[in-house]
Order: sequence, then structure tokens, then C-alpha cells
Amino acid sequence: MKVRFLKSTVDDFPPPDRPEVVFVGRSNVGKSSLINLVAGSGVARVSKSPGRTRMINYFLLDDRIFLVDVPGYGFARVPKEEQERWKRMMERYFRERKENIKMVFLLIDASVGVQSLDRQMLEWLQFIGVPFTVVLTKTDRASQKELSRTLKQVREYVGEGAIVLSSAKEGRGKKEILSRILS
Repeated sequence: MKVRFLKSTVDDFPPPDRPEVVFVGRSNVGKSSLINLVAGSGVARVSKSPGRTRMINYFLLDDRIFLVDVPGYGFARVPKEEQERWKRMMERYFRERKENIKMVFLLIDASVGVQSLDRQMLEWLQFIGVPFTVVLTKTDRASQKELSRTLKQVREYVGEGAIVLSSAKEGRGKKEILSRILS
């Protein structure tokens, strides 16, 4: 399996000639780390400070599937105008690429739980009708109590089948995520 970086863009999307798999979530939830886990390499830049992803990043998996990393929502320390620009960029992306998007992975930090912006994203994804899977990230850092609480919160929205537990550090969830990407 080969993954390579293709481009970063605000609105100059590649031709819609391949299916797209999108990674969304709060700032600092681990989107880039999860992409690197799936890729088996450090193709996506990882930062400790939230809000580093400011454009839509396209990666190409085996020359046949776009992996798309979008800016995180939430506590990134950027001006309100920048957050609004990100919101408009995301809405435009989903509107223009909806038919091309085959799966959205909504990442939620297992130890933090479902926050209000995560609820909004869950409801919005259900409303626009794109298939999605919730990925609980950083499970290696979560206590059993935190993980149980977060699982209960997520199941209120999606039931049992659309949840994957992951840890980029431990390699947990890679097979399940790859299986969903490739199917």
C-alpha cells in the first residue's frame, strides 16, 4: 500500500475521478496521526499545537482513493475570522464533493468524550446523508471509565456498528479503518 501527498487547497480540488475518504474532528484529535497510521508512514505532518491544518489536504492511496484531511474544529487559537473561513471552506467542500465522498471518519478523543461541536458534526453528517464512521482516538490514554462514557455517548447517535477504537501509538484500529476505506 502506497500513500503520497497530493496537494493542499482551499478550493482547487482535484478532478472527482476517485472516491474520497475524509477525516474530520476537533483540533488536536489526531487526524494526521490516524492518516499516518493508515498509510504506514509519516506522510501527514503531525503537530502538538491545535489548528495547524488550515487547508484541505489530499493524499492519494494506491493511486485510486483520495484520503482527505480537513481543518479541525474547536479550540484552535486562531482569530474568529479564520474560524469562519474554515467553516465556509468545509461547507463548500462537502457541498461540491458530496457525490464523491464515500466515507467520513469522524474522530473523537476517547478520553475527552463527545463535545457540543462533535454533536453538531454528527447531526450534520446525518442530515447531509454521507456515510460515516466514528473513530475514538487516543484510546491508549483513556481510562476504562472515560472510554465507557465516550462509547455510551457515541452509541446514542450511531448504535453499535459505526464505531472504531483506535490508537496511533499502539497501531489499534488500523485493520478496521483500512477495511472501511477499501470497501
